[in-house]
Amino acid sequence: MKNKFKMLSILTVIFFNTHAFAEGLADKKINGERLYDLFKKQGVPEQALQRSLEFMDTNGGKTIKVKTKVRPKEGDAYLTDRSIDIKSDYIAIIDFSEPSDSRRLLILDLQKGTVSKHFVAHGKGSGVRIATKFSNLDGSKMSSLGFYLGGSTYFGGHGESLNLYGLEKSNDQAAARDIVVHAANYVSPEFVASSGRLGRSWGCPAVAPGIIKKMITLFKDGGVIYAYQKDLMSKIQDTPTLQEIHDQPDEADVDLPNEEEDFQKK
Repeated sequence: MKNKFKMLSILTVIFFNTHAFAEGLADKKINGERLYDLFKKQGVPEQALQRSLEFMDTNGGKTIKVKTKVRPKEGDAYLTDRSIDIKSDYIAIIDFSEPSDSRRLLILDLQKGTVSKHFVAHGKGSGVRIATKFSNLDGSKMSSLGFYLGGSTYFGGHGESLNLYGLEKSNDQAAARDIVVHAANYVSPEFVASSGRLGRSWGCPAVAPGIIKKMITLFKDGGVIYAYQKDLMSKIQDTPTLQEIHDQPDEADVDLPNEEEDFQKK
């Protein structure tokens, strides 16, 4: 547990340490151009980019202890501690500032300076087309903000899925809440075309079936995933239980066929 608290204190420091950012990974040159500038040109939001690169400068390659859930073939699932090395070849940024019908999952290749963009769902409790509420509470069905590490995989109702380990006060219950990256048929261009938005999960960053293997390959056992919302990142240390954007237009909260709510009933 000491290692976990040490990790959280590091995360607090890097949000305010611009010195490490100025002399770190951001200045890596690829074909004569700074890595930071390459990512910025490809539409990566600057605040999320800076925090992600700072995180990697400070923590890449370190071994930390995290809380994970073990799901045995027989018997009940249980929580336990696990040591894991932080990988430093890729970063995934989920930009929850954007609506679900935009490709807001950004996978950054730190060796090539390239970005691929994909759909990703948010939790039913976080909003309809736009996510405005985030929570770390079990049963909230909300997404949670902050840095995660990808962990082990398991086979569940959505096929092979990637466990997530939350590293901040705003998401450190990820294992207990069963927050994982899984594939879902409600994450697709076709669903957006017919409904104007993606379907909603129960808090997991659900992705299209066509990219789950990529997510597992790149982020299994120590890959960094950052769930970000531009107006709320300053609140996650002070109000880790709930972060909320006020004064947003009301959206009709109607469950659509084949969303997670419907999937779980089948």
